[in-house]
Amino acid sequence: MIKITHLLLAISSIVIIETSVIAQVIDKDFKTSYSHFKIPDNIQPNDYMANTVIVKLKPQYRSISSANTIEDVLFKQLYTSIGGAGLVKKFPHSPPPASAVNRSGQQLMDLSLIYEFTYSASVSLEKVINKFAQLPLFQYAEPHYIPHLHYVPNDPLLSVQYAITNIQAENAWGINTTTARGDTNIVIGIVDTGTEPTHEDLKSQIKHNYADKIGGGDTDGDGYIDNFSGWDLGMNDNNPTWEGSAHGVHTSGIAAAAVNNAKGIAGVGFNCKFLPIKIADATGTLTKSYEGITYAADHGCSVISCSWGGTGWSQMGQDVVTYATINKNALVIASAGNDNKDLASYPAAYQYVISVANVRSDDRRSASSTWNYSVDLSAPGEAIRSTYSGNSYADLTGTSMSAPCVAGAAAIVHAFYPSYTALQIGERLKVTTDNNYSLMNPSFKDKLGTGRLNLYKALTMANTSPSVVTTQRNIIDGNDNTFVIGDTLQLRDNYTNYLAPTTNLIATLSTTSPYVTIVNGTATLGAVATLGTANNSSTPYKVKIASTAPLNQPIIFKITFSDAATSYTAVEYFTVVVNVDYINITINDVATTVNSRGRIGYNLDNQVGGLGFNYMNKGTIMYEGGLMIGVDSGRVSDAIRGFTTVPENEFQSLVNVRKIVPATVSDFDVDGTFNDNLAKIPIKIKVHQKTYAWASAGNRKFVIVQYVISNTGTSPLTNLYAGVFADWDIDATTFKEDRTGFDATNKMGYAYYTGANGTYGGVKLLTKSAPVLNYAMDNIAGGAGGIDPFTGGYNGFDKYSTLSSNRYNAGVAGTGNDILDVVSTGPYTIAAGDSIKVAFALIAGDNLPDIQISAVNAQIKYDGIVTTTSISQNTMLNNPDVMSVYPNPTNGESIININILETASVELKIFNLLGAEIKTIASEKMQAGTHRLSYDTSALSNGLYYYQLTVDNKKYIHKLMVSK
Repeated sequence: MIKITHLLLAISSIVIIETSVIAQVIDKDFKTSYSHFKIPDNIQPNDYMANTVIVKLKPQYRSISSANTIEDVLFKQLYTSIGGAGLVKKFPHSPPPASAVNRSGQQLMDLSLIYEFTYSASVSLEKVINKFAQLPLFQYAEPHYIPHLHYVPNDPLLSVQYAITNIQAENAWGINTTTARGDTNIVIGIVDTGTEPTHEDLKSQIKHNYADKIGGGDTDGDGYIDNFSGWDLGMNDNNPTWEGSAHGVHTSGIAAAAVNNAKGIAGVGFNCKFLPIKIADATGTLTKSYEGITYAADHGCSVISCSWGGTGWSQMGQDVVTYATINKNALVIASAGNDNKDLASYPAAYQYVISVANVRSDDRRSASSTWNYSVDLSAPGEAIRSTYSGNSYADLTGTSMSAPCVAGAAAIVHAFYPSYTALQIGERLKVTTDNNYSLMNPSFKDKLGTGRLNLYKALTMANTSPSVVTTQRNIIDGNDNTFVIGDTLQLRDNYTNYLAPTTNLIATLSTTSPYVTIVNGTATLGAVATLGTANNSSTPYKVKIASTAPLNQPIIFKITFSDAATSYTAVEYFTVVVNVDYINITINDVATTVNSRGRIGYNLDNQVGGLGFNYMNKGTIMYEGGLMIGVDSGRVSDAIRGFTTVPENEFQSLVNVRKIVPATVSDFDVDGTFNDNLAKIPIKIKVHQKTYAWASAGNRKFVIVQYVISNTGTSPLTNLYAGVFADWDIDATTFKEDRTGFDATNKMGYAYYTGANGTYGGVKLLTKSAPVLNYAMDNIAGGAGGIDPFTGGYNGFDKYSTLSSNRYNAGVAGTGNDILDVVSTGPYTIAAGDSIKVAFALIAGDNLPDIQISAVNAQIKYDGIVTTTSISQNTMLNNPDVMSVYPNPTNGESIININILETASVELKIFNLLGAEIKTIASEKMQAGTHRLSYDTSALSNGLYYYQLTVDNKKYIHKLMVSK
């Protein structure tokens, strides 16, 4: 049925082409107006029957017709003059419809008045058709077109490639023999585990770099020696042959296996080439994943296929994708994941990436496929036959198979629409899918993208559909940008229309959540041209957070785009977490989380809500972490495990942690406050925590946490110790091959995996007001002679002992143990109403010298923080003696005056309210004196921005209001 439907669509398209060349003429013999027919130039003689005409009678002449006659004098004269013969009804078994319209008022089709005949005269078909078209009897006269089987290659395994049929690739390839079958200059980057360059179905499809043929040198100067046939980033050589896993061999074939070579399978990309980019090491571990995307973008790939991912978001990952897409105009396509759950996977869920879910041969969701609002479309991915190792073929299942299917289709669309940008190609694929949601459980609605890929429609559907996407979203609450109960959020969005123009585009915000109220949810965006932009800055969406909102409540919002004139509708989802009490820090190589109640790594137990302590995007090396403060064995306040592995949760948030925008101390500042009122026996303390992280070289492998601990009671606190507890799980396989150590020089307790090339994690004391202590525990029965948290739990007595005493080594026997570690400082005495400050660096690295270097750098950074913050916050945030801005508000040029007391390194940047850098205005050495700088704000949307001035180690912030 699907094939027949699209065959009819193909014929309809021919009719459209025909009518485009119709001209009104007057026939001198019949003195009547008619439409002149001409066979279109793209129709070949074998596309229609010679000397054969099809006509359709007008309904009012039904009475003069029968099965094989038309009783009309003029018709019979013309019919006889050309040697007409064999007049018959085309559909003799189709009676006239009983009524003109159906119950919906739609016109019913009458096939009973269609006739066909042949003729023997030596007269052109065009002339004969035009003669009959002049008669008043007929609605139309036309040739008998011959439909062909849409292109069927001779690859012997094509019959088992149901995906080729489902996405209508053969029909698409059959549109014409050039652009619809791709282009050898269009390259698909297969960023995977490597390929098999000698495979019979792949060897002819590899894109070779003729600027750097094999010869032992870097002929093209790109930094890679002899990268003639791709590159192995995992092993840093020019042989992209797979190692560890043949996964990449399979994905290569799906996207780009040779077609019509009488061998194996057919790749969706037909004539398009592929560039094998191996990102795995010898074991198959993906060690160079995002480097692979960059390599593909830099080496001419217009489509990049990534059949891999994870749940960890990183700014680097987004930056790489942005580079490939925006800088290099390459479309990144990624698999959505095989977790069988509602989950965002990366890189698939990054902005600009086309995320692909997996559907079966019957278009239902594959049982293993991830689903999520971040998915853009679906493609076949279950039991997919493709190339495999040893010059063989194999059936594999997963979104890994779906992504290269879409990548191959994207390459064909690129060849067919060469003027399209990468993002336009992606949007074209999205708006031309087949809607298969009627086959899905309602819970998957909008979570498998717009539907299942249809390559034929992507090439043939008229270019009348817009495709509007949110390209920037600014959310503010008018104060501290910590979205808590009672706040009214303003959402200002920028939109881009990638395809056909809109006429009167409306965007509507909605949600089903009871925890917010939409005060204003409609934006009239109007006419938006192709590649044009629009925004709702003048009338932002407004959302009020209800008093009933739970902590860390995710609110799913839906944007519905509609344009009645073009019949365009589309939806887009995004999530805003309100009443939050944790922050993810992903600015450098140690992605982690801090919450509002003293926990580090995760917001809740069982690794819920957070990133752990993720070094170099390899996965977390910490199961649990957090602050402990104790004054005796009966009074220890913390938010980590107790008698069981469930956290004590004795800290209560007073001010939820929030990102300081823009950052004033580091590149990512976090601030929050809590007390210990939830403890069974409170110490009566308040803790003001600050967290700092940097993205600069030398400072990327640590995060600093600082705690100002205040005595809120009426009596002095004595023998107070404060420390960071860490359950290190550096060995990700068994968690039982870790060992601890202590570096007295750097005041750092650390843990490491005892196997080869083991990662190191550590906690370093930064403050100097009390000594460092380190207690390491073996998390096994008996505790290996130390405190035993494994058998009896981690009670208050044990906690105070580990805070106030030393045991430097754990996991010393054999290959190590499951270990825990506490790095602390004390004793302190805090008078009533007074406070102390303690700070620690959380560090990860490749080896001991690596974390020791970071320990030194962390100390330098922290000492600089202490110096810098000796200036009052008000002075730092707004010091007119140092920086002044006018006019403010502004609708155009903004003038910034800077007063420098002595020669210094000066940097001036402007940020939006989300902390995203808009531009570096100046970065130079300046002499003492007053300097006048300017910045043109005409490209900025209305709203609040910040200038950040850095003079040597000191930062100054000044607000800027743009109002047009």
